Amino acid sequence: MKTAIVLAAFGSRHENAKASLNHIVKRVKEAHPDTPVRVAYTSKIIRGHMKRAGEAVDSVPDTLDKLLAEGITHVALQSLHLIPGNEFHELLSLANDLMLKDGGFNRVEVGFPLVAGEAGIEKVADAIMSIGLEGKGDNDAVLFMGHGSRHDGNIYYEALHHAFQDRDKSIYMGVMEHTEEAGIDAIIARFKTDNIKKAYLLPFLFGAGWHVARDMVGDGENSWKVRLENEGVSCECVLKGAGEYDRLVTIWLKHLEDAIKRMSRC
Repeated sequence: MKTAIVLAAFGSRHENAKASLNHIVKRVKEAHPDTPVRVAYTSKIIRGHMKRAGEAVDSVPDTLDKLLAEGITHVALQSLHLIPGNEFHELLSLANDLMLKDGGFNRVEVGFPLVAGEAGIEKVADAIMSIGLEGKGDNDAVLFMGHGSRHDGNIYYEALHHAFQDRDKSIYMGVMEHTEEAGIDAIIARFKTDNIKKAYLLPFLFGAGWHVARDMVGDGENSWKVRLENEGVSCECVLKGAGEYDRLVTIWLKHLEDAIKRMSRC
C-alpha cells in the first residue's frame, strides 16, 4: 500500500488567507511525516485567477491523476471546507469514480469537513464558542460571519447559531449569501431587539481572505462592519480564519485520522 494525503481547500488569492492553509499543512505534515501531502483547490474561479497571476495550483482531479501516475494506491482526501456543501459532495463523487474505474486507486477515503452531523455541530460549537468568548466583555455580542450556500448543507449555519444561542445568547452566526434569515439585515434587527451596542466580528471562513477584507471589514457601504456601525454598534474585528486556530484544526485532523483508519481496512 502506497499512501498519500490530499488537502482539498476552496482556495483564495488573498495573502492573508495563506496563514490558515500554511498552518494546517504544517500540522498534517507533523502528524504524518512519512506520507506525501498535496494541496488542491476546489474552486475553478480561484484557480483561474491564480493561473492568470502566474500562481498555478492544481484541481483535486489533477492532483489525484498525478498521484496515480506516481504509483500511489491509497489516498486520504481531506476536505478543508467548513460545512458539507457542494464542494464536499463533489469530493465524494470523485472518490467513488476513481475507485471504480479500471486502473484507478485501490481506495480513496474522504475526510469530513469541519462540521459534520449533529455530534459535529456540538463539538464545533464548543470550540468556536471558546474562540468567540476570548476578550469579550459581559455586555458585548460576538458575531461570526459565514459564507452561506445554495446547497442543503446551508442548514449547518442555522444549526450552529442555535447551538451558540443555547450556550450564550450573546453569540450569533450570520451568513453573507443565500439565507435572508441569517443575513446582515436580520442580524441588525436582532441586535436592535437585544440592545447590542458593541460586537466582536469574526469570520467563520477557512481563511481571512477577500470576503473578510471586503464583506466583513471593508469600507464599502455593504460591509458588515460599516452596516453595524451605521446602526450604532461599535465593532472590534478579529482577522483570523478558522484554519489558524489549533482547536479547529484538531477537529479537521481527527476527520483525517478517521479517513486513514477507514482506508487501511479491507
